[in-house]
Amino acid sequence: MKKSYIILFLFTYFVSAQSNYEINVINNRFQIDESKKLIICKVDISSIPNLNDFTDVDLVLGASKYYFKIKPETIDYQTAYNVFKNNTIYSLYFSVFPLISITTDNEIVDEPKRLANFYYADDESLKKSFVGIEIRGGFSQAFPKKTYDLEFWEDVNGKDSKNIQFGNLRNDDDWVLDALYNEPLRIRSFSAHQLWLDMHEPYYITEEDEAKSGADVMYVDFFLNGDYRGVYMISEQVDRKQLKLKKYKNETIRGELYKAESWITGNVIFNGLPNYVNDSETWGGYEVKLPDPDDTIDWENLYSLKDFVMNSDLQTFRNEIADKVKIENAIDYFIFLNLTSAMDNRGKNIYVAKYTIDEPYFFVPWDLDGVFGIDWRGNNRNITDDVLSNGLFNRLLHISPTDEVLIQISNRWNELRSSILSNSALQNRLVGNYNLLKDNLVFEREQLVWQNYPFNKTSKDYMMNWLDARLQYLDTYFFSRLSTENFNRKANQIKIYPNPTRGEVNIKYASNNNIKYTLYNIEGVLISKGVMNSNTKKISLQSFPSGIYFLKVKNSIKKIIKF
Repeated sequence: MKKSYIILFLFTYFVSAQSNYEINVINNRFQIDESKKLIICKVDISSIPNLNDFTDVDLVLGASKYYFKIKPETIDYQTAYNVFKNNTIYSLYFSVFPLISITTDNEIVDEPKRLANFYYADDESLKKSFVGIEIRGGFSQAFPKKTYDLEFWEDVNGKDSKNIQFGNLRNDDDWVLDALYNEPLRIRSFSAHQLWLDMHEPYYITEEDEAKSGADVMYVDFFLNGDYRGVYMISEQVDRKQLKLKKYKNETIRGELYKAESWITGNVIFNGLPNYVNDSETWGGYEVKLPDPDDTIDWENLYSLKDFVMNSDLQTFRNEIADKVKIENAIDYFIFLNLTSAMDNRGKNIYVAKYTIDEPYFFVPWDLDGVFGIDWRGNNRNITDDVLSNGLFNRLLHISPTDEVLIQISNRWNELRSSILSNSALQNRLVGNYNLLKDNLVFEREQLVWQNYPFNKTSKDYMMNWLDARLQYLDTYFFSRLSTENFNRKANQIKIYPNPTRGEVNIKYASNNNIKYTLYNIEGVLISKGVMNSNTKKISLQSFPSGIYFLKVKNSIKKIIKF
């Protein structure tokens, strides 16, 4: 009964004496960009019969009839059809993705949200709603293809929000329409979001079976005021509801959620500790999301975490860090951060969360627009041999490591490399998403809309070559460097003096000549390299700022302190 109902409302079939067939598409299941002479339809094409059985095939969109220049034998997602009306030719696409249209008489700005009408169509359903829309992002606001934040409203005043669901995503009132403009393949952010969800789940999942470890996403075709804007990624929000954190109750803070938005003071990367006041919703680059600031604002817990990581002594850190931070989550985040080379997600684009009182903090990535070999501007970041870190990860893995943590991270890398992070699994994910867009003519449509759109096969080849090199480097890092080095065992092969130093250090290594060495700063960035032509080498740190450095000789690492 349901199938016949869908067919009735999606298509009306008319077979004339001349075997004429009409594809009838109802309103809001199609959108027309008159300026680009572009039509996109969202219908269940499996309901269309074999068109070889008909002499003529026409297209009816609402009350208007269009004629195919060449009668199609089939309707599929992989073909662009030419149809005409009143001697005007249109390019017609049937989209594999849901179709979203937003119309508004208001100028869309950064803030506040402006009233608009929202329409959505997928194979099964049509949705219509009032919506508040605003431009989202920082640097990305300068892009011609904008990202938007949407809030669904019960009425034009927006006093009451309402929940709406898209596909298998959650039922909610707050959504992001991500333009993906800085990424020529339109697949990196999409792939990274889904990869994080696949490789990590909340540790409290048995208590909160609907909790997710981050935002889920899906592709849509998007029209704004009749103007086709290209393929977008609709995204869930990272918030209390997504993570299933405990609400503020009986004047007690239980769950906590903080959004890192700025590098200011270095606080978000555990490299600065500004004072706080509890009358502000922001502190040191963070914005409080839970508890609701209308209920209470108290930065003490997050401040205490930062203070502990940055200032606790070695033994205290080792003994108590697992009570402060969920180690399994930190390890997965560190692996994900480095696998994707997400430079911005070392600190700025992180949510810091706590499930409930007396539980450890954990981390959630967001805004994954600079991953898999590009930066947040969309430029190729052709670096595969660095380690992305912050103050917390430096202490966990380098400054205050324990055998247990080193073994955990090495084992976790090994486990993931044999499953979802294997070369073949990652290639299948990225190439699969690439082919999804290419085969369904998304790149073709993007080039129709954005004439400077830089898509080409070279972009895909660069990404895949980058990934191969990145995995090779990380295998060395995680397998050799972390699994074999306890800094109290292997490092005794290296003698460094004076240490601490004000400038120069002497390196003595019990081995043959022509041994390569590399020097990294505390962020894991390679700053110097060379060859030891004898078993003693002098290195100058005069031009480098005071701080902690790591010298690697073969598979041994030694910490150097410059003051």
